[in-house]
Amino acid sequence: MLSACIMQKIAIFGSTGSIGTQTLEVLRAFAGEFEVVGLTALKNTELLAEQATEFLNKNGLSKLKNGAKSLHVQTFQGAILAPIHTQIENLIEQADYVVNAVPGFDGLAISLAAVRAGKTLLSANKESLAIAGRYLRAEAAKTGAKIFPLDSEASAIWQLAHEYGADQIQSVTLTCSGGPFRGRTAAELAHVTPAEALAHPTWKMGPKVSIDSATLINKILEIYEVHNLFDIHLKNIHVTIHPQSIVHSMIHTKTGATKMHITQNDMKLFISYALHYPNQPKCPWPITRARKSELTFDQPDSATFRPLQWFELHKGNPNFPIVLNALNDFAVAEFLAGRLSFLGIYDFIEAGLEQFLWETPPRTLEETIAFHERVARFRLSSTAIFT
Repeated sequence: MLSACIMQKIAIFGSTGSIGTQTLEVLRAFAGEFEVVGLTALKNTELLAEQATEFLNKNGLSKLKNGAKSLHVQTFQGAILAPIHTQIENLIEQADYVVNAVPGFDGLAISLAAVRAGKTLLSANKESLAIAGRYLRAEAAKTGAKIFPLDSEASAIWQLAHEYGADQIQSVTLTCSGGPFRGRTAAELAHVTPAEALAHPTWKMGPKVSIDSATLINKILEIYEVHNLFDIHLKNIHVTIHPQSIVHSMIHTKTGATKMHITQNDMKLFISYALHYPNQPKCPWPITRARKSELTFDQPDSATFRPLQWFELHKGNPNFPIVLNALNDFAVAEFLAGRLSFLGIYDFIEAGLEQFLWETPPRTLEETIAFHERVARFRLSSTAIFT
């Protein structure tokens, strides 16, 4: 456990979202171990002000003025709305731990700044790890930074590797709840609404991740996240449908054994593990023990949930995760806005994959970012797939 005499300083990017608010719940449970030096949000000014009052006000900083439309460093030092690059670096400079809870490709700038500054990065931003994980690890090797995943599946692999030895892993299996539409046919998905897609059966998540879970694109990003973090070959990463969301990942060892990571579906457990690694305190939350009869595993329906087919077809193409993520960011936003159907997400991405997959792959981080930005501007001339 962390020494009570030395409080670790922590900055949370995306503090008003699902991971951010649950991180603050963990800090409340371990009061006195961490000092919050930075909080950021994209647009939730009211909640950010409440968080800043609780976690930053002890430093004598002023409260957000009534009627203010945005937060600035000068208003509530350490609480920033939609931070710009220099503000990101300034907050990271003050911290020992950086929690990246910003969804989408926008989170890459935070991850990159954290590892370049030699900090301990706790990342829920799987997009940056899936697309640029090897570059982030290279930067971390230069500065002594550490990268800890917060995703339950990647964290489970990390914990199992720590317990049994990374050199013993032959292959891994990532579990997938199947999302809110598990068992439905393509015809039944034609007219599902954003509200239905956001209603995840077992996890409490933000809008972007919830839609990615419904389409199963989330699982493809997690495959590349695990590949980049743990040097596990793509052909040795498998997916199984596990509706109970109790088994978070499995490792299959060289001796033929399978080890499972089993715990309740509570992100606070994975956040706490990363914050306290390698020495773990007693869990302060009630634990519901799983019954053996509750555990089921099934093959995913890759005909209906097409991302799994895309992965099998294109996993040898280094452009695939970059193009997929860039197209998906736009498609999810359009679906949530009611301008694109659920199946239209797949159709839009397939059109973009056809156009960009066969370009010369980027060779540097800068080329990767530029390629992603160019793909993200892709639009269809036809509006047939739009609602």
